[in-house]
Parts: sequence; structure tokens; C-alpha cells
Amino acid sequence: MLGEEFSRLPKRMQTGYTITFWNHSNIIRHNQHDRESHSFAMSADEVTRNFTDPKDFRKVNDTGYSLRSFRTKHGAVADKNILCKETTGGAITYPPTNWLIKTIEAFPGRPNVGLKGCLNGYQLSSKVQNLIDNWFVRPELDECELKGMVNCNGESALEIADYYGGAIQRDRSAILTSNNIDVLIQIDIKALKRHKMQLLHILSSLAKREVDALLFDSAQWHAIACDLFNLDNMYIEGAAEEETGEALGGVKVKDRLSRPLETLMGKDFDREGVQQRVFEINRLLATAREATSPVVPVFYREVRTGRYTSQCAILQGYHKSVRYAALSGYYEYDIEAAHQNLLVQLLDKEKIDFPELAFVREYISNKALIRQNLAEELQTTVRIIKEILQTLTYGAQLTSNSRQAIYKACEGDTDLISRVITHPWLTSLANTFLIAHKYLVGDVTTINNAVGIEREIKEKAKGMAHILQGYERLVLDVLIANSEPNDVALLVHDCVVYYTPKEPEQLSAIVEKETGFKLQFSEKRY
Repeated sequence: MLGEEFSRLPKRMQTGYTITFWNHSNIIRHNQHDRESHSFAMSADEVTRNFTDPKDFRKVNDTGYSLRSFRTKHGAVADKNILCKETTGGAITYPPTNWLIKTIEAFPGRPNVGLKGCLNGYQLSSKVQNLIDNWFVRPELDECELKGMVNCNGESALEIADYYGGAIQRDRSAILTSNNIDVLIQIDIKALKRHKMQLLHILSSLAKREVDALLFDSAQWHAIACDLFNLDNMYIEGAAEEETGEALGGVKVKDRLSRPLETLMGKDFDREGVQQRVFEINRLLATAREATSPVVPVFYREVRTGRYTSQCAILQGYHKSVRYAALSGYYEYDIEAAHQNLLVQLLDKEKIDFPELAFVREYISNKALIRQNLAEELQTTVRIIKEILQTLTYGAQLTSNSRQAIYKACEGDTDLISRVITHPWLTSLANTFLIAHKYLVGDVTTINNAVGIEREIKEKAKGMAHILQGYERLVLDVLIANSEPNDVALLVHDCVVYYTPKEPEQLSAIVEKETGFKLQFSEKRY
């Protein structure tokens, strides 16, 4: 029955959904105190991370859904369906699958972290639970039964990728499908297991203290951080060739934190966040086990602006510490101040200038310093500052309205919002973006962006996002076209992760030659 339901769905929803189920099974297995309820509370962000598009998932799982044949200008494509409205011509309606069942009382209130009452959660249906349990009890090295990762039609990731010409499935833009990348990503199993050990240590420490979270920089946080630092500084001899130090009884001592732990130790230790990282690692390890090699398949689809989004958020949507561990030793090349740079250069090409634009130019020239200063002045993190600046770039208003983008960027912190909307430099910057918006978007209701995707614009901020993300995607396509398919490890919106190092200046030269944009790239080694 499960296979029949699954085979009806569009391929973009089939690919990776079995991995999603593993995630929920892992949730059950790591919450022994909730074993009887088989539930786990998931926020909207976690639903998005696990299922890519929560609305599509709820249609299929909760409310029932309709499918019609996928059509091109040449007619319907056999055995390929898309989700649609029930009234669409030729659509067939199906009942909800109910693979996941919403529960009412997943967790009791947690006063120590400010939560009261009960949280909604999800539990696996009995048919999926049995499927997952049977899969997990298999011995890890039962090679006679391992057949590799296949979908419900028995197609492997490589066979699906061959159909699309690679990992990227383009069905919205006008970019040639011949420019593609490999679907299988090499991952570092040892680094993942090592990071999992660190995460489990945090969970154990939180359990011993009977708390769900410890605030960053608190005394108890420092006690756990010290343990993690000592764990990270000691490792089995020969585990990492590039790390130096004197051997102490078969153990080496490092002089710096690993990249995964470095990013993890810049924030609170939160039980739910740590658990999610463990689930993501389990997902990767389970996938590699089924593939019988240290690889995971990652497929990308285009969203409405043209951005490449990995299906089921595999790796691309995972927590940074997990991504750093999985891709340990690889090289990320990020466009410096991507959208602000693109915006200024678009205005320059049209010979549009106004005094307020100096604020954006100042930000581009001193990005890191300005972010850090703003974080200190506004008493928040650089991560939140980046989100605030991004929303302002799209034309968001400085307002405390809970329906506006600034409210979400500040994560609903009303005190922070008050400081943000009255900050003089941010006020000047916001006015600059509003002026730029009038020039680049104006009163148009439909925009065709740089990769040929037309979109009806109902909100001003989405008009600017459609333009800028279209150019951002165009830059990524140039890099893909000028790279070996098997050298690209991961796409992350405004950056590319390569297996081998590149010269940032060379990447800039390639982009300028083919697009006219003068962009700089920063290098980060995972």
C-alpha cells in the first residue's frame, strides 16, 4: 500500500522521502522517555528542513491531494505527475496518505526554557513504523541484503540523475540542462561519527543537569564547552594528516577546534537543536550504509525565483556543523555581499545614482566590520544581523508588525525589534533600498528574471528578491558550466562547495567575463 501511494507522487517528492522517514524513526529511538507516545515536537522551520515544502507535504499527508499529468508544449509526459488543484482538468483526487499523524500532546511544558502547556508533534503511522523498525534492525554489514538506494520503482539515484542529466532538475528556467553536476556526494564518515559523539556528549550533559537548554557563555555552558574542547583536542593518531602536534601515548594534540565544533560552540546548547543535528547525521550515515559506500545522493529543484533547493534539504538545509563534518576538507566559495553587490551594479549599469546609495557601498566595502559592530550595538548575533540586512535589501520596512519580514528576522524578539527599527544607520540603509526598489521594480506586476522565470509580483519585497535571486542563480550557473561536474560537492544558494581548492580571483574573472558583474569570492575550508 505504501509503495502504491508513493509511486503516484511526482518524482521530486519521491526522491529522498524514505530518508525523511528514517529521520522520524531516529527521533523515536533517541527519545526513550517518549517511546510510548512515539512523538516529537517539530517547529515550522524543522518541517521545512525535513520536507522542503510543508504545504505540499500537508496536502499529501493530511488533507488529500490531486495529481495530473505533467505537460510540456509537446503534450503529456508518461508516468510523470504534478500536484494540482482538484478543479484542474484531468486531475485525479486521492485520499491523504497519513504517513505521519499529528498528535496533540507530544511534550509536556518545559518551564526552564519558557515553554508552557503542550506542544503539537507527529508520530509515524503503524505501517511506516513497521517498515522503519524492520529496516533499522538489519545488521549494518549485512552485505547480502544491501542493494543500494532505490526508489519505489527500483530506480537508483544514478538512473534518476541520468534521466535529468545530473543532480539538477530544471523545470522552470530557460537554462540548458547540459550544464549539470554529479548527484553522488562523497562524505566523511569518520568526521560525522566524531561530531555525533560530541553532540551526544552535550545531550548527556543536559540530561544530567535536568535542563533542556544552557545559555551561551553561562557557567554551565562553559563547563560543557571545556569538555568538548578537550574531546576535540584529542584524537586517535593518524585520523587527520594535516593536524599537527606531539603524540601522547598514541594520541595527538591539536592547536585549534574542528570546523563543526567551532560553529556549534558559538551559540546556546539547546536539546532540540542538538537532537536535530544527531538526526541529520544518522540520516547521512544510514544513506551511506544503503549505498554501500561513503556517498549520499543530492537532487536539486528550482523554486519560484530559480534558486536551487536540495530535495528534502539534504545537506544544503542541514545545520552548518553537520554540513562541515560531512564535507570535511572541501572548499566553499561564497559571493561577498552577494545581493547588495548585485543591486549596486544593476543600478550602475542603468547609470542610476543617488546620495543614499553610499550606505550600501559602505556596507559592501566593510561587510564584516559593519556586521560585527551592528551585532554589538543591537546586542544580538551576526547571524541575525545578516538576516536583517537581507530582508532590508529586498525592500522590507523597519516596523514592529508581526506580519512583516523584520519581525521574523529578529525571531520575534520585541526588544531587539525596537532597537533595530530605531537604529539610525539601519534606517538610512532601509531608505536606500526603498529608493532602489522604485528604480528596479517600480509598479510592475510581472517580472521575468535573469534565468527566464516569470513571476507575478503581489508583494514589493518579493519583486526585488525575484530579481536578485535570479542573478545569483545566473552566477551559480556560470560557475557550474565552468567546472567539472564531479568537482562540485554542493550548491548553497550564493556559494559553491568544491572538492578541490580554486583561486577566488579566477572565479571572479570567469563571472565578470560571462555576466559583466564584478564579484569577489571568499574561501572557507570545511
